[in-house]
Amino acid sequence: MNVTINAYAIKHASGNAEPFSYERSVGRHDVLVRVTHCSIARGDVQFIGNEWGDARFPLVPGHEIVGVVQGTGATETGLAIGDRVGIGYQQGACFACEFCKSGNEQFCPDQRVIGVHCYGGAADHIVVDGRFAFSLPPALDSATATPLLSSGLTVYSAIVRAALPAGSEAGVLGIGGLGHLAIQFLREMDHRVSAFSHSPEKRVTVEQLGASYIDTSTLDDLESLKRRFDFILSTLNTSFDVNAYLRMLKPQGKLCLVAQPLQPVSLSVGELYDSAQRTMYGNYVGSRKDMVAMLTFAAERNIRSSVHTMPFTHVNEAIEMVKRGTSSTRVVLQR
Repeated sequence: MNVTINAYAIKHASGNAEPFSYERSVGRHDVLVRVTHCSIARGDVQFIGNEWGDARFPLVPGHEIVGVVQGTGATETGLAIGDRVGIGYQQGACFACEFCKSGNEQFCPDQRVIGVHCYGGAADHIVVDGRFAFSLPPALDSATATPLLSSGLTVYSAIVRAALPAGSEAGVLGIGGLGHLAIQFLREMDHRVSAFSHSPEKRVTVEQLGASYIDTSTLDDLESLKRRFDFILSTLNTSFDVNAYLRMLKPQGKLCLVAQPLQPVSLSVGELYDSAQRTMYGNYVGSRKDMVAMLTFAAERNIRSSVHTMPFTHVNEAIEMVKRGTSSTRVVLQR
């Protein structure tokens, strides 16, 4: 089955989104999904600007997608027409390599991801391998659940990897879309959470989420927090003092990076081993198993994003809002 998909695409780096159509066939493992919701996230804006150097144009943005199944390929996927599904950044994998066989499809060397290999969700439909379309629990609202499909998966799998005992002292750097969800996951896993930000207006939101607010714009002495935390999660895409935050970790504490500063950061390796045995690691989305577990947990614990919804026809306005940081909530296109 061949379908024509009407979308919004950016034709060149930093360009505007324009109406764009393309043809796709629905393969044996695929599902055809009518898109109802699609977020415009900071990552989409970075792809539009080709800030990582791997974006391919024309580029259809949107890597957090909710929609309804309208057609399926020949292979049984467990999905039926009318099912509500979520789709994230990864759209395909080989299912034959060592990583796929071990249930870590996110490391597949032949994976397909939005922005680099395939088109995103700023469209009326999307065709995706059904193994990367996930049934949404009924308790999840489509609009507020949309950011879970990438941001939620990324922070959830990062936290789970840390294997923290309940009651751990955790810190979150940056209170954007990733940080907002990270605080909720950590709190619902029974950890004590502090949130670092240079934006005092976010204090109310942080405290409403059950975390303590630490204002980095007025904190002169980061050393006062030395050896306080078991775990720190950085969602920052700007350069920061990694060493200062490593010193905040207790011995055997963990620092996880789920966003990439565009400029190099300086690391003093002594902060990892000197009387500390600290760990520093990165996290890249999560596996399909992680996605199912995250969606289930979010539904059970009422974890959701604060969103600002807009019609799909306002896609350029949405992109501009994210670029300028004029919305304190996640921007989600909705039809």
